Amino acid sequence: MRLVAPSHKTLGGEIMSTPTDTGNTLDSFMEMLNNKDGMLRQSARKSLVAMGAPAVLPLAQALQQSKSDQVRWEAAKALGAMGDVRAIPALIAALGDRDSDVVWLAAVGLKTFGKAAWPALLLALIDEGTESVVLRKGAHHVFHDQKESGYEDLLAALMEALEQKALPEAASMVAHEILERMRANA
Repeated sequence: MRLVAPSHKTLGGEIMSTPTDTGNTLDSFMEMLNNKDGMLRQSARKSLVAMGAPAVLPLAQALQQSKSDQVRWEAAKALGAMGDVRAIPALIAALGDRDSDVVWLAAVGLKTFGKAAWPALLLALIDEGTESVVLRKGAHHVFHDQKESGYEDLLAALMEALEQKALPEAASMVAHEILERMRANA
């Protein structure tokens, strides 16, 4: 199968991509994320978000493996906008990215999942939270302003434990308590 480059149309000043070969649509948009033209990258990202479920795993892979900061940035932004829970592990892994903008977008994306992101993020805090300042900072952003009936006390304790002045072990202990309560309430 040959790859056919997407055609580009303008709609209200914004570049819109219209792939001419639907069999290669996903691959074409993924390739466009690496383009130097920011408008083209944005158009590709929006198209991938609109594509939905088929784009989640390629975007997650790009977020975790691309050497390009701009590709990881676009992937994090897209995954956060899509709301597909399969993106949660990749977004958690991106909390340790070398690019602070990617870390920020990963945290913003995780925050949109609410309680659905808690188990995986809490497990990451238990496993890696004592060594990773970046993970603790990202988790702090994710859990900031989250409200959930029956968890107010533990969320407040977690926020306090994620503060920079707290011992790194404190966050792991509170994360464990939240997971235990979630299991008990399930």
